[in-house]
Amino acid sequence: MDPHGTIGYELRELSILFVRFIEKEKAGKKFEEMHRMQAWALTFLYENRHRSIFQKDIEKEFSIRKSTTSNLVKRLKNNGYIDEHKGTQPDKRLKEIVLTEKAIKQINAFIPYVEKLEGTITKGIDQEELAQFKKTLEKIKANFDQTTDE
Repeated sequence: MDPHGTIGYELRELSILFVRFIEKEKAGKKFEEMHRMQAWALTFLYENRHRSIFQKDIEKEFSIRKSTTSNLVKRLKNNGYIDEHKGTQPDKRLKEIVLTEKAIKQINAFIPYVEKLEGTITKGIDQEELAQFKKTLEKIKANFDQTTDE
């Protein structure tokens, strides 16, 4: 079977192009060295800073395992991007994840970069096409959720 044109192959190609663009754009910028997953997690925390966020929220948001999330949280804390606050919710065992000033400064530095990336990705795609694409991606992701339950 020729993989060209299959959804899996095309998503892989898109992922490679995406990473390549990010690395090229990142070169020479004043960003601290951080893994893409860390940047996405910080952005998620920043966009949700008005509510309490816990490790399980990050797991769910990024569809990652508990152990992966634990390592991510540990790296973010060791790098000074987050603090964990105990006992601020009904279940006192949970630790609320809170951004530090260092993280907020870093996020503000890469917001224009993220906006440029999104502009590049969506260039020449009208709102209706974009809405349909996002709807299709959600269906594909839901298919994977169904297979994990079987």
